[in-house]
Amino acid sequence: MDTTGWVKPKENSIDALSYGIENSDGVEMDLRLSLDGEVIIHHDARTQDGSYPETTNYDDMKEHVDLFSDLLSKDDFVTKWVNEARFVCLELKAPHPSSGAGGGWLRGKEMYNHMSELFQSVRDMIKQIEVPSNSTVFYSFDPYITPVANRFSENYRHARLMPKLRQWGGWTTQRAAALPSFISTSVPRLLDKQRKLGAPMLPLALDYLHGWTRFLPIGATMGLQGKSLQKFNHIRRGHPVYVWPSPIEIEPRLLKAGLSCISDTMQKGLVYSDGSERCLRPGTMPFVENERQPWHEISDSERAKIVLTSKKKWGWSSGKDELLGLTSSGTMPWEMPRLIGHRGAGKDPETL
Repeated sequence: MDTTGWVKPKENSIDALSYGIENSDGVEMDLRLSLDGEVIIHHDARTQDGSYPETTNYDDMKEHVDLFSDLLSKDDFVTKWVNEARFVCLELKAPHPSSGAGGGWLRGKEMYNHMSELFQSVRDMIKQIEVPSNSTVFYSFDPYITPVANRFSENYRHARLMPKLRQWGGWTTQRAAALPSFISTSVPRLLDKQRKLGAPMLPLALDYLHGWTRFLPIGATMGLQGKSLQKFNHIRRGHPVYVWPSPIEIEPRLLKAGLSCISDTMQKGLVYSDGSERCLRPGTMPFVENERQPWHEISDSERAKIVLTSKKKWGWSSGKDELLGLTSSGTMPWEMPRLIGHRGAGKDPETL
């Protein structure tokens, strides 16, 4: 039960993202490019007044969206991201075809150019504040993320969100349109595709692991317990997996399996159904001598011990030297299970 009287901030707002990075292992956010070239933080294809962000100047929609640059001007946010091992997932959003931006329904080179400008703008801003390369990931449903990232990413890594969700229609329509791809794209195929892309992690819908939908994809069925979990762990070989949605009733099983959770339930002071206390920072507040302590404050030897114990526990395939090379007071290996605040402090009920 939540006893804090907490009121969730608006999704993708600076308040929500500041709350999320303070109280969890990191945040996920959605980035778009305005008509005048500003990077804004916004999920849906339209703003609250019905405007398409990509065909609107920032000043004309600033009541509805925040600037990414304003978020990066917040010292507390940057300190946690750069120096205290928080992780940030950056989802790059393509414009709605009806907006006419990015080539509209024809897409082509104009969409490539649009996604290139967005990617480079974000990359340059996070380079300026010296975000470690293993403390963030770029991803997108738009297939141009791959050629764009391959050309412009420099040291930063990317992944492709699959199956692709269409920009048009409501949530039900988008899911229905994605169903054939969901059925034909099994978890082993997803992992194979991400590995071929060089992706450092697999963004994965919970539908693949839980509920009746996990039986739909052609091929081996994956799950969170028993033989289906053993199959999953065998094929992923410790490859980092970030699962959304991560309902609080499923969250302990995901974390126990060594998976990261992208959560919409970000209240402090909650407990799990078995009565155990929930920790919003399982990654960046590990147990040291039976007490949770901040990752950036524990010793190098303690961090190394946690990493190598985790490698053995979850069967990470990365070598010892590689893992320890990614381990410092301000960073941790990709494989470390984390709890990430979706759109900062959880999505708003009325948004897609």
